[in-house]
Amino acid sequence: MGMFKEVDPDEVTEMKTGRRGRVSYPIMKSFLESGMVCAQLDRTGIDKTFMSLYTSLNMYVKNHELPVKVFSRDSEIYLMRLDLNADKTPNPNWKVELSAERDAIELTGEVVAKKYSEEKDNVTK
Repeated sequence: MGMFKEVDPDEVTEMKTGRRGRVSYPIMKSFLESGMVCAQLDRTGIDKTFMSLYTSLNMYVKNHELPVKVFSRDSEIYLMRLDLNADKTPNPNWKVELSAERDAIELTGEVVAKKYSEEKDNVTK
């Protein structure tokens, strides 16, 4: 039952090596090294749509368990450090606080129905 056939990687056309988050990695590295607690991302020169970039950053943070919250307001992307307080002092309890925040959101049928009735006639881009 041969499911695989061994090949030489040099013979495979257009084989790409690992990309290490070509966009997300440098953004997160720069932000974490900046010392800022909260910042708006300047998307100039980034060749990704707003939604693609937003999703990529969120997935990168989640997959690498970074102390960063990615959120958007008025079609802008913001990054906020969870391991620092507003006065830039360390927040060693950020993982516990994030876990408690996630656990506090209880998604029930009633919550979904209420949200749907509030937003069903809204028009979005």
